[in-house]
Amino acid sequence: MKRLLLYIGIAALAAPVIVTAAACGGGGGDSAAPSPIDTSASQEPVTLTVWHPWTVKSEKEGFATAVAPFETMYPWITLNIVTFPNSDEFDQTLIKNINAGTAPDVAISFGPDYVGKYAADGLWEDLKPYMTADDFNMDVFAPAALSYTSYQGKQVALPVLTDAYGLYYNKTMFAKAGLTEPPKTMSELMDYAKKLTVRDANGDIKVAGFVPLNAFNELGPSDLAHAWGAKWFDSSNKAILASDPGWASAFTWQKQLVDWYGKDAITKFYATWVDKEWTPDQVFETGNVAMIWDGEWRTKMIANDKAAIDYDTAPFPAADDHPEMYGSGRVGGTICGIPRGAKNPDAAWLLVKYMSTDTDFLVALANMLGNVPTTKASADSPDLQVPPQMTTFIDVWNHAESLFQPPLQSVGATYADFLNNYNDKWVQGKGGDLQVGLQTVDQDIDNELSMGQAP
Repeated sequence: MKRLLLYIGIAALAAPVIVTAAACGGGGGDSAAPSPIDTSASQEPVTLTVWHPWTVKSEKEGFATAVAPFETMYPWITLNIVTFPNSDEFDQTLIKNINAGTAPDVAISFGPDYVGKYAADGLWEDLKPYMTADDFNMDVFAPAALSYTSYQGKQVALPVLTDAYGLYYNKTMFAKAGLTEPPKTMSELMDYAKKLTVRDANGDIKVAGFVPLNAFNELGPSDLAHAWGAKWFDSSNKAILASDPGWASAFTWQKQLVDWYGKDAITKFYATWVDKEWTPDQVFETGNVAMIWDGEWRTKMIANDKAAIDYDTAPFPAADDHPEMYGSGRVGGTICGIPRGAKNPDAAWLLVKYMSTDTDFLVALANMLGNVPTTKASADSPDLQVPPQMTTFIDVWNHAESLFQPPLQSVGATYADFLNNYNDKWVQGKGGDLQVGLQTVDQDIDNELSMGQAP
């Protein structure tokens, strides 16, 4: 029996009254409470333009099928669904269209990196007036949802499924190495990585136990530092990477494993496999890495690719002196909201609520994409078809210490590049003194935030 536990309060799912939010059409500021829409009364026909980033043919068709019942529920609304051709440029292009007055009514984005900017600049409407009038409670989602859908009190987005990250491990390789369970501490991860690594006669890495490099698959330096509970900012929004000991501990751990592999050997391995992440030749699926950090969607890809591996999943290990972090991790996935200047914000709210809470829609989308369902009803649905390995990611989504990283800021997420760039130098032995390097990263981040540069 599937164990699909999700933190939830379900009152909002039953709310029958949908609201208008005429007061929300200007720029995301506080305004008068909206008035309810009488959905049983005759309404003037409305066409909602919806932008989404699913470009794969099966996913485009799957989304259209999953959302089609919305038009049956509200027959006076027609959906004009527009697929954006390049998801990497989705948010930048959306911002340009908002500023030009040509925004869609509803936007669906793959990631929440821009939520801080959307809120700070009034680019997406604050949904709180809608939620208040409609008796909508954020408790329908796990607490982690707040870490990537709101900024400085403005609730500009809602989740449409989510991503959660954890450790994939090859059970066959574990058994061969005499390992019976996944690592739970970072010292165990280091030990396991060494035991599971296989080299050829030339010393090249044939199978890596675990690759600790930035941007290998989905791993980032902040994911390693999360094991120590490291924080990016203090209460005054000043970067504290140099003063929070978790960052130095994570970087030290990372460098020790890189040095054990040999800088040249692990760099060569990285170069061989890094560009194959979204192909059937992905390094875990081919059996060339024993443990890897990845998102829940990999379960779906492994099945679709018919990869011949016996695997399981577990939360990413925690630092030995921070056991409270075990079970948590990075989360954050698809979001939806109402861009400023939407021509039909009232009807747009109906669709935003539908996509974030309707069980049938969420289950259909979760089955298609292999993403984590975000409401209790969708997670408990008998129609949900997920492998047992997905349980890990549902549990991570619910953990009290799980959150989105890097934290939302009004400039977007480009400030994290300062950390990523330094980390790349650090593992190559070119980072100099670690404390000085982290102090420079802090200064660079603070400077960018103070300048308010747009991404």
